[in-house]
Amino acid sequence: MKHFFTILFLIASYPTFSQETIFTDRPTTTDAVKLISPGTFQIEMGYMNTMYDAVGIDFKSITSPNLSIKYGLAEWLELRLLANYLTLKVDAYNIENSLSGVAPLVLSPKLKLIDQNSWIPRISLATAISFPEPAKEEFQTDKINYGGRLLLEHVFNDRYSWSHGFGADWDDSRETTWAYSSAFSASISDKFGAFTEIFGYFATGFPSTHSIDAGLTYLLSSNLQLDTSVGLPLNDNAPDFFYSMGIAWNTNFKK
Repeated sequence: MKHFFTILFLIASYPTFSQETIFTDRPTTTDAVKLISPGTFQIEMGYMNTMYDAVGIDFKSITSPNLSIKYGLAEWLELRLLANYLTLKVDAYNIENSLSGVAPLVLSPKLKLIDQNSWIPRISLATAISFPEPAKEEFQTDKINYGGRLLLEHVFNDRYSWSHGFGADWDDSRETTWAYSSAFSASISDKFGAFTEIFGYFATGFPSTHSIDAGLTYLLSSNLQLDTSVGLPLNDNAPDFFYSMGIAWNTNFKK
């Protein structure tokens, strides 16, 4: 935790070049539909703890840092590199085991499709290409995996917006896993924002999972944001509880 606050202090004291208010993908499952502006470099990172409980068995999945590095290449194209350091912990009948390492890197370009026009929402497409290397051997996939999300957002006014994500992922087996999410966001004040969201995954080969989460964001400055969220299951197959906290910072080299 002390390293988290050290990074926060260093970022807060770094000189900035842009006063455009930051917006982020995290902490919602639904990615931001809007793209960051050309020349903007943005880092989003955090800690997430996901817990599953069964009779005699406790399982935790921890990602820290949950890292996203982004760059606005053009008005219609945002480049993203996603990286996680993953820790799995199992406590089965008082016997503990754990495994830690780098998860597969994900290259995830986001493309702008259309802007909002009255009742027609803003729409973008987030793609994802997952590479086996240089992940820890136990976390590596045999093939390059891929997926994508069609993202839609309707901004009602300066305070409220409703966004959605629909898409699919394909793993080594090329089994299709469908995904959905829907988040309602509100600006509580100039500094505080809040959201609530439902999301889930389903496929032919395994039981579906459905969850709900909610959280807060806080603007320390126009280019520095803190966030936190908690989540609960909507069915028996979803995680029993999860929580996250994070930070995001950006600057623009063209302004």
